[in-house]
Amino acid sequence: MKAITISKRGRIDYQEVKEPKIKKGFVKIKVKATGLCGSDIQKIFSDKKALSSVETDIWGHEIAGIVHEVGESVGDFKKNDRVVINPLIRNKWGDDITKVKSIGKNYQGGFSEFVFVPSKNLRKIPKIIKFEEAILTDSIAVALHGYNLSESPTKKNVLVIGDGSLALITGLICLEFKNEVSIIGKNNRNLKLASDFGINTLKNEDIEKSKKYYDIIFEVVGRKQDKTLQQSIRLIKPRGKIIVLGVFEKNFLGKIPLRDFFYKEGKIIGSNSYGFFNGKDEFDMAINLLERLKTRLSKIITHVVPLKKFKEGLNLIKNKKESGVIKLVFEP
Repeated sequence: MKAITISKRGRIDYQEVKEPKIKKGFVKIKVKATGLCGSDIQKIFSDKKALSSVETDIWGHEIAGIVHEVGESVGDFKKNDRVVINPLIRNKWGDDITKVKSIGKNYQGGFSEFVFVPSKNLRKIPKIIKFEEAILTDSIAVALHGYNLSESPTKKNVLVIGDGSLALITGLICLEFKNEVSIIGKNNRNLKLASDFGINTLKNEDIEKSKKYYDIIFEVVGRKQDKTLQQSIRLIKPRGKIIVLGVFEKNFLGKIPLRDFFYKEGKIIGSNSYGFFNGKDEFDMAINLLERLKTRLSKIITHVVPLKKFKEGLNLIKNKKESGVIKLVFEP
């Protein structure tokens, strides 16, 4: 089968690879769409240290496709079923999130013609959801998990720092649950989309002039910088919460104004992927949200590129001010 391979040193090739044999309890999926995640982008462009944590050379965990073949002891799926993949391989709901393995990191991922997945990680999707839309389920679940960690607020003043696809999804979810939502960003195209969603848009110069403070702030930038956390601490109300969805570079040590933060009795809450909330699977909850918010969420997907043109897709990301890319999806 054809696949994109990414080596430990970051070399990228489109080549023929050996196709695994289907195992008991597994399903062979013909990939129809795979999203490029922000964490993948960070590893490729800036965080080479994190490459060592990836055990497979075939990445891609935001995957949707069609059932091509089922292994033994798989009763819930049949050929041609339309599915989206939950990439997290869990044994039980209470697994230590730092030890949970995943497709596209520990096991071969979706930047390929086919992917082999435990049947328990598949979810059927209705025909009204396109494959390229279905790949958003993972990001929606990540944003929903952050929202749940913030104690599922309604009618609160919420600020999202960042204007990428995950930030836009986070803002839209908070808006859906009847919060007053603002977003800070630099990309005018992305901010225009946020404004179309009904989110109040701000630039850094606006926020510095404003005297407004926020109950909850979602940091959705990460990388190798600490300005966004410093800004979050400055802008939260006393006893406010900061939920960190941004992925910071491996081993990065930032500086934050601890005295100011403790003086406010604030909380910083880290967020890692998603899991279960009040006994419900957040990935399943995300599929329901996708169906409900499909019209708006689909606008976040701006570019669909053939998998063999993977490097051209990366160039769109590298030059996103010119390309206008928000969410990039690959099709085999």
